[in-house]
Amino acid sequence: MAESRYHSLQSWRQFACFETFKEILDLNEKVDAPEEPFKSKYEALELLYRLRKEVEDFYDDNQEAYPDAKQIAAVLDYHIGVIHLITEDRSTGQRHIKACLEALRPYRLEPDFCLVVMKANSEMGILWCGRSDFAKSQQYLEECDKLYSDYTADVGNSPYDEKDLLLPPELRADDVSRHKKFESSYTHALYYLAQVYTKQENDNLAAEYCHKTLSRQLESKDFDSLDWAINCATLSDYYTSKRNWNLARHCLACASAVIGEDCRVPDSGMTEEELREESQAELDEREKVYKKRAEVARLWAKYALELFTESRNAVENHGAESVRELHISDNPEASRDRKNILYFDGLETTSYDESIPDHLIADFDEARKVFLTGLRWSEKAKDFFILDGHTSDHVELVQLQSRLYFILAFFEKDLERQCKMHKRRVDLLTSIEKELNPQFFLTVCQQLCFEIGETTNEMVTLKIAIGNREDVPSVHTVKKINSLIQNSVEHFNKFIGSFVDRRTGKLPETIHDDYLRPILLAKFYLARLWKKYIAKDTKSQMEFLSKSLQCLEYIVQYADAHSDMPKVFEDELVVSREMAHFLPYEISKLAEQLH
Repeated sequence: MAESRYHSLQSWRQFACFETFKEILDLNEKVDAPEEPFKSKYEALELLYRLRKEVEDFYDDNQEAYPDAKQIAAVLDYHIGVIHLITEDRSTGQRHIKACLEALRPYRLEPDFCLVVMKANSEMGILWCGRSDFAKSQQYLEECDKLYSDYTADVGNSPYDEKDLLLPPELRADDVSRHKKFESSYTHALYYLAQVYTKQENDNLAAEYCHKTLSRQLESKDFDSLDWAINCATLSDYYTSKRNWNLARHCLACASAVIGEDCRVPDSGMTEEELREESQAELDEREKVYKKRAEVARLWAKYALELFTESRNAVENHGAESVRELHISDNPEASRDRKNILYFDGLETTSYDESIPDHLIADFDEARKVFLTGLRWSEKAKDFFILDGHTSDHVELVQLQSRLYFILAFFEKDLERQCKMHKRRVDLLTSIEKELNPQFFLTVCQQLCFEIGETTNEMVTLKIAIGNREDVPSVHTVKKINSLIQNSVEHFNKFIGSFVDRRTGKLPETIHDDYLRPILLAKFYLARLWKKYIAKDTKSQMEFLSKSLQCLEYIVQYADAHSDMPKVFEDELVVSREMAHFLPYEISKLAEQLH
C-alpha cells in the first residue's frame, strides 16, 4: 500500500506539481498594471494553495511513510508565505513561513533543505526588523549565520534552492548556480544582521557584519555600486569615530574607487523636446548617482576634519614631538600591516591613500596636506549640495571649511598668515549669511552670526599681538583693530538680538538650556571686545568700558537670579565676576582724569 502511494506521489510531482509550478514561476515574473499590482501574484497564490492541498492527500496517518510529502508541503508553505509578504499580508505570510521552519528544522543540514531554511529565517528576520522588534529579528538572522557555518563545515556541497524540489531535474540549477545562490542568500542575511546590530547600537558587531557583507559582495561582483560605495563610506565613519584612521581612509578610498568622484550634475545636452520625453525616473536616477558621490565626498571632508581636530588636540596636550614619535593612531588596530585582514582586495586605491595621512599629524606641512584634501572634497560635495535647494547641507559644508582653516591656523606660526586664514573664514561665512533669510533659516543664521563674531574676535587678538611688536601702534593698525572689534560686536549683537522677545525688547527672563551658554558667551565676548577698543580720548574709553561693564553685569545678575542654572559657564563666570568687580574702579579713575 505504502509503495503504491509513494508511486502516486512521484506521479503527482511529475505530471501535476512540475507543470503547475512552472506556471507559478511565470506568473511571479509578470509585471502587472499599476491599478492591479498584485494580480499575477494572487493567481500564483491560488495555484500554490491548490498544490498545498493536493500534497496533503499523500500524508499517511502516522506521517512516517511519506516524509517527502511533508517536506514538499513545507517548501510550498515558504513560497506561499513569501508571496503573502510581497502582497503586504504579513501576518499570513509569517504563519506560513513559520510552518515551513518548524517542518524543516530537523532537515536544516540536508542539501535539499538547507537553503530553504536559511531563506525562511532571513524572511522572518527582515519581517521582525520591519516591525522594530530587533531582538527577535536578530535571533532569526543569527540562525542564518550559524546555519551557513554549520553547513559549510559539515556538508560542504552546494544546497538546492526553494525552486529545485518543485521542478523536474532538467530544469534545476547546476552546481555553480546553486553555489552562487547559497552565497548570495547568506550575504543578504548578513546585510540585514548588520542593520539590526546598528539599530541595537551594537556598533562593533554592526561594523564587523557590514564589513563581511561588503567583502562578500565585492568578491562575488554581485552588488549595486552606488549602495556598496555608500555603505563602505558609512563604515569609514564608524572607523573614524574609533580613531582607526587607517581603515577609515581605506574604506573611503574603496568607496571612491567604485563610485567615482564627479559630483556636479552635468548639462544633459538634450533638447527641450528630449528632456520632456525623458521620464522622471530617468532624471531621478541620473541625479542619484551624483548625490551619492557627493555624500562620499562629504565623508572624505569629515574624515579630514576629524583627523585634523584630533591632531590639534594631541599636539596641544602632548606636544608636537610626542605626536611625531607616535605617528600612528591612538587605536592599536590602526597600526597593523597594510595587508590588514579588514582590507577590501581588488580595488586600486593608491592615489587616494597618498592624498592624505592615516595617522595624527604634528607639523604644518602635513597639516597643509590634510587641509587641502579636506577642502578639495568639500568643494566637490558643494558641487551637488548647492545653496539653492540644499541649504542645510551647503551651510554645513561651508562651516566645515571654516573649521579646516581654523585648525590650519593652529599649525601656522606666522601671526600675519594666521590672520589671513581667519579672514578667509569670515569671508566664507559672511557670503552665506548674507544670502539667508532669518525668517526661514533662523537657527543657521544664529550659528553663522556667532561663528563670524568668534572668528573676528580671534583676528582682534592676533592683530593686537602683531601691533604690540611696534613701539607705538600705527594709525593703520589701530583702525584695523577697531574695525575688527566693531565687526565682531555687530555679529554678536545680531546673534543675541535673534533671541530677544519682540514684545518686551529683552532677552527671556529664563533662557532655554540649549541656548544659555552661547548667549552668555556672546555677552562675555562683547565685554572683552569693548574693553579692547582703542579709544581716541578718555571720554570714549569710558563709554567703551561702560558697555563692557553692562555685559558683565548682565552675566552676573543672570547667574545670581538663576542659581540652579546648568553648569555650562563656570570658568567664564568666575572671570566675569572678577572683571565686573574691578571695572568700575577703572571707569572712576578715567572719570577723575576728566575733572
